[in-house]
Amino acid sequence: MKRQEIVYIANANSIHDIKWMSYFSEQKESYSCYLLCDTLCEISSQTRTELESKNICLLPQIAPFSITSPIKTWKAIRQFRKTISEIQPDLIHVLFAAPHSLWLNFTNTPSIITMRGSDILIVIPDLLKQSGLKKLYFGALYSMFRKAFLKTKVVTGTSWGQVDKAQELFAGTNLELVRTGVDVNKINELDKPELIHEDLKGKEFVFSPRFMSPIYNIGFQIEAIEKLNSAIIERFTFVFIRGKQFDQNYYQKQIQQLEQLKTEINLQFLIIDYLDQASMWMFLKKASLCIMTPISDGTPNSALEAMAAKCPLIISNLNYDTDLFEGTCLKLSSFEIGELSVLIEKGLLDYPNILLEKGFDQVSKLGNREIEMRKLEKLYLSN
Repeated sequence: MKRQEIVYIANANSIHDIKWMSYFSEQKESYSCYLLCDTLCEISSQTRTELESKNICLLPQIAPFSITSPIKTWKAIRQFRKTISEIQPDLIHVLFAAPHSLWLNFTNTPSIITMRGSDILIVIPDLLKQSGLKKLYFGALYSMFRKAFLKTKVVTGTSWGQVDKAQELFAGTNLELVRTGVDVNKINELDKPELIHEDLKGKEFVFSPRFMSPIYNIGFQIEAIEKLNSAIIERFTFVFIRGKQFDQNYYQKQIQQLEQLKTEINLQFLIIDYLDQASMWMFLKKASLCIMTPISDGTPNSALEAMAAKCPLIISNLNYDTDLFEGTCLKLSSFEIGELSVLIEKGLLDYPNILLEKGFDQVSKLGNREIEMRKLEKLYLSN
């Protein structure tokens, strides 16, 4: 088979993007993989080293697409076309539909778009909700997204909700479900307790694995924690992740609230800047409960990893795929603080073992990275 040249338009700081790219880039005999980011993506030397180790070639960054900066955007389009002309890839794969799929309007190279959640569920639909002069501007952007979706080889979604929404917005698009998937066997077999933070050694803890950003609704969790009974507060440490990409103002607000609860009710908490993949898995394997309460989501890998790690799990009241999340974890029916408090106590004191068993079975069948990436590979190689 001829080696395939693939250009990914993606985020170098995204764990999920790197997982998709590396599955192919590490098959050196079959694929050559390139990564194109815009200049809003700040790439550290550590990330550059990681990309190099995974055989992902980082291309010169381009300015972000902007209708309001036509000269800068036109220069970026020229640079984009020049880059694609020099590489002449077999395929361009966009790993987050908004805004990256806009670049596909300026090339005839075969392409694939992957939707991840908020891109198709929030960002693109919101373009149609504007009025006045903004309606003209955002309407033009919407038309460009529509053109990109309809011209691409296939559009993949990581949840059925994304697929349904894309069909509603852009009827006629070729749509497929391809979840990111997790390394179920690696997670199950991992046993490196030394990866657990020193402050948590010998302690029971509750883990919130999503970053400190408004979309992940961390403040909602903190308000629910405040209402827990004192026995739970005394027994458990509550662990959060700041993340590489976070909202500074939101982050500071949550820190202040946690510090206040530390003073008022002796809340024990720990905020970790970032966890690599193996450390994340070990935290999930050792945690007494995992909580995630985003206001918008696709198929969250952290939830799949929790299921693979057989960690008790609470998820949001969102339209998650029932084939993965029905009867496999505890699910909120609202965004009521009191309900989350009740579920946290149930998760810590009386979590049904059948949920752990069914969760592991379902993620093994429907959220397995190896299986999902083979589905994607078939799309790559199809005519």
